Amino acid sequence: MRAASATLLAAELGRGGLALLDAGCGTGGFLRWAATTGAFDRRVGCDLSRMAVDLAAARTPGAEFHVAPLDELPLADGTFDLVSVNDVLQHVPEDRVVAALEECGRVLRPGGALLLRVGGARTARRERADWRLYDRPSLHRQLTLAGLHPRRITYVSLVPSLWAAARGAGPTAPAAGAHARDGVPDPASPLRDRLGRLALGVERHWLAAGRDVRFGHTILAVATA
Repeated sequence: MRAASATLLAAELGRGGLALLDAGCGTGGFLRWAATTGAFDRRVGCDLSRMAVDLAAARTPGAEFHVAPLDELPLADGTFDLVSVNDVLQHVPEDRVVAALEECGRVLRPGGALLLRVGGARTARRERADWRLYDRPSLHRQLTLAGLHPRRITYVSLVPSLWAAARGAGPTAPAAGAHARDGVPDPASPLRDRLGRLALGVERHWLAAGRDVRFGHTILAVATA
């Protein structure tokens, strides 16, 4: 999934010397990956979960961290070349989504990029105020309302999503109490991880050719400030 993100961000990653904010950083996986690209001189993470931030700080040398919500970032205007928000926006309360995106835009430098990864469906739906799935038009609309300029919006993870749909499975809102580990996710099984990497590797070449994926349970979007 990070390789797919890198494909959409090829123009940014090719410049180097960048400042990155991962908003909703969890335990720091995206920030650790970002260090391997050689593109970032500064890496910052924010998350609501103190437990996740403490784990991220212990595992992610050279990065700085803050405990903060997406719509109240404790960072200066125009500070970052890239803001990433991975699997977070769909959990922001409905009445704070646009404010959260505006806040991401606020900390971006002019022309900076916002990378979003959200839960996706063929048709957008909301199961409760803090859990929803986007489709491409609904995500485009939210970005535009926040004053951002969508550059590319594509579904990803086609093969795993089709397999899940064939079995009658798909994304659903977590049950109450499902986040007992305070934002620290369980790892995927080795087999599932290996197969997912293989499928996404093929998909990355499709995206690199400028083609969008038409279905998936995840959407990647890049928008500029």
